[in-house]
Amino acid sequence: MTTVFNKRLVQQLSRRRRRGPKGYGLLCIVRVLVYALSCGRHSARSLHRHLRAHTKICRDLGLPSCPSRRTLNRWFRQYWRELHVLTRVLGDAYVAEARPVWTIVDSTPLADPRDLDARWGKTSRGFFRGFKLHMSCDEKRVPLRATFTTGNIHDSIPATQLLAPTPRVGGDSAYDVDEIKRAARRQGSKPIFVHNPRREGKAAKRPTPRALKRVRVCIEQLNSIVKTQVLKNVWTHVKGFAAKATLAFASVLALQALALYTQRVYGYPSLKISTLRR
Repeated sequence: MTTVFNKRLVQQLSRRRRRGPKGYGLLCIVRVLVYALSCGRHSARSLHRHLRAHTKICRDLGLPSCPSRRTLNRWFRQYWRELHVLTRVLGDAYVAEARPVWTIVDSTPLADPRDLDARWGKTSRGFFRGFKLHMSCDEKRVPLRATFTTGNIHDSIPATQLLAPTPRVGGDSAYDVDEIKRAARRQGSKPIFVHNPRREGKAAKRPTPRALKRVRVCIEQLNSIVKTQVLKNVWTHVKGFAAKATLAFASVLALQALALYTQRVYGYPSLKISTLRR
């Protein structure tokens, strides 16, 4: 992971100006947050206990000393914007190396009715109160882009942020919107979406394109990997938009870093979770 998150990569992020001591540095903070999700440490308390017991890991992450629990708790809420930008940076790095064919977009709900920042939204399974993780991936289930919203935001609104420069872009009927298609064509991609007969009526609905049908399952599998294997359904353990966004983006970055590492070492991207937990 430390080979993926280097100084050149983090320098592409816009740094915030802050007063006081220099601190640990943005590179160390990003490494710690991504490592926390990689090893299943979803809270500042658990991560602090883990780092205190493994001083070698602190050195590998570039930490001069083990951060306090209060510092880690602040990192889990303060740096979600930087992680958001970094998902795009890593996605572009992967596209440049692996040259995937598809960008498949979708969203998945993160329900938490007790969170004060949660909002009511709707999915194919019905209404829920919570948040949404919007992602795009390639035909090998590697995440390319990600963004995070409350549950009341329609899938098509942040969709243009999920488009990666690949030959084809696909998604379900929620993304069958002229604005998204124009954005895909501007970057040189061919838009292939499930037809949405919102104006013609359900009787005019066309079948799913065969090419899209073969790869559409990839984004659904990625949603399952992120929620059940990386996040482990713990987003209800933290409260607030910023805390949940940090967990969501760090989980995406952990998978992107794993895919980039295996692509460079073995010549193909792998999202094997046992490798992620090492």
